[in-house]
Amino acid sequence: MRVAVEVCVTSVAEAQAAEQAGADTVEVCTWLACGGVTPSSGLVDAVRSAVRIPVRVLVRPTPAGFVYTPDALHALFLDAEIFGGGAIGLVTGGLLHGGQMDRDLMRTVKQLAPESEITFHRAMDHSISPLEVLEGCLSLGIDRVLTSGGAQRAVEGCATLRRLVEAAGENCLVAAAGGISPKNVVDLVQRTGVREVHFAAQQVVPSTSSKIALTSSSVPADFDTQPDVAKIQGVLDALTKAGLR
Repeated sequence: MRVAVEVCVTSVAEAQAAEQAGADTVEVCTWLACGGVTPSSGLVDAVRSAVRIPVRVLVRPTPAGFVYTPDALHALFLDAEIFGGGAIGLVTGGLLHGGQMDRDLMRTVKQLAPESEITFHRAMDHSISPLEVLEGCLSLGIDRVLTSGGAQRAVEGCATLRRLVEAAGENCLVAAAGGISPKNVVDLVQRTGVREVHFAAQQVVPSTSSKIALTSSSVPADFDTQPDVAKIQGVLDALTKAGLR
């Protein structure tokens, strides 16, 4: 079994580092600290121009959970239609107030982006049942799910991930996300049977700038980021040594 590796990126530099290290795909988003929100179309175009590996894009209009207001849904659908026009893989999803999968949302996204691969993202891990979400994805023809198995980290959700992989069969790809590292990736794959892992690889670099802050928030925001090349290479090396690449 060959395990695919996807790196979640927020810049062209991170995407290029992922490609150079040997990653199979990248997912573009912005604001990693909140789990990611929809990136600008300019950033997506810049990344697609800079790398040759496939690019997916996160379509999540707000960091405030996955039960969306009508205004947030309008933004989500518009972004899905715009990105879908370029047949880019879309990573999106939403929930109802009871925690069930919002099937109408996913049905609409598929209609707006008929040529795009569609992934139901980690809203799955906030649902009342990841297996219920998978059932909905299978009924709608969703291509892929991205999940930690409903746990804080994928290694803690191995039992659920295993059930998801078995239930999905060849009809939907289960990609594991959440705390993936060189130390745990092989054990995770062997215990669950997932065929893809997804992780961010970004290091925060303190800024030495003495310029005026651009926010009045009390939360420190004066920093830069750089690709964590060692993490990407470490995951790939671990998989290769285990015969999983």
